[in-house]
This record gives sequence, structure tokens and C-alpha cells, in this order.
Amino acid sequence: MKKKVTVRYFALIGERRGTQTEAYETEAGTARELLHELQAGKTIPLTTNISKASINDKFVDWDAPIHDGDLVTLLSPFSGG
Repeated sequence: MKKKVTVRYFALIGERRGTQTEAYETEAGTARELLHELQAGKTIPLTTNISKASINDKFVDWDAPIHDGDLVTLLSPFSGG
């Protein structure tokens, strides 16, 4: 069953997608599946071992479920100083 989610991208991911936020319909059940679906449609320079995901502004494991109406954020690797 398709879900409507909002996907938010940061840094290089947003540049590659050409947007920082988009409404997206998906059949993905997890954040990992959503990432793989997005990678198949357009190049997104992320792998799950070096990037992070959040759902509704909470960091989650890549196998966390996504639901209709969720805000899914994909973050590229970053460092602080």
C-alpha cells in the first residue's frame, strides 16, 4: 500500500535531488527501503553505514518503519568542530 511521506534532504543530497524537501509516495516499509527506492530513481550519494535517517525529527535505525504522513529526513555524513 502506498504511503504519502515528506522527505527532507540535507547538504549534498538536496543538491543532487534538486530540492531540500519533497512530497513522495512510496511503498517502502522502512527508512532503508525508502533510501534504496530513492537511489534507484536518482543518484543519492548515501549508504546506510555512513549516513543517518530520522523520522518525525527523531534519529532512527535504518530498519525503523515509516507510516503515512511521516517526515523522513536523510542526512549525509557530517562532523562538528
